Amino acid sequence: MILSRRLEFLDAQELQAINQELTSTAGWVWRERFWRYYLIDGLRPYQESDPATWYHNQPGALDRLKWPWRALFDRVFELAGPRFQLMRYALTGQTQNQYPVWHTDVSPNLPGTWRSYLIYLNEHYDSDWGGPTMLKPIHQEQPEPGKLIEFNSQVMHIGLPPRVPDFLRTTIVLHGHML
Repeated sequence: MILSRRLEFLDAQELQAINQELTSTAGWVWRERFWRYYLIDGLRPYQESDPATWYHNQPGALDRLKWPWRALFDRVFELAGPRFQLMRYALTGQTQNQYPVWHTDVSPNLPGTWRSYLIYLNEHYDSDWGGPTMLKPIHQEQPEPGKLIEFNSQVMHIGLPPRVPDFLRTTIVLHGHML
């Protein structure tokens, strides 16, 4: 289920810098059931079945990442190891009453070994606020600030919204293939 967990993968200073970026720029876009934030302009759409379209293989795509995002991606790449090839990333936010659906990050029909690295980006969190990530069959992770969880991208999961108003639950997830 959970392959690894890193509490405080990001420290308070890194979370502060990330949240400053998220609240001081106009990168948020509403996407059906949640908010999405775009870090890299000009990415071509990816297709799961076509590795040439994966972000890892788009020339210069990751070079356009700015600090603090580049440092975050590099740290995930270091943790994942040299066999990890990034297919895509998703930086999302949810507020109260925004319900996504159960999903996998990568189609269960794709062969190979797939990994998702999910990082909780909020600076503060209280367990009364809700908003856990649920993974099937039965597992729950609280969105503690700076925590990273690694899991199989083909496992069904859902990020539940917070129960309190005026709180944006933010996460970034990097999905990829292990060669």
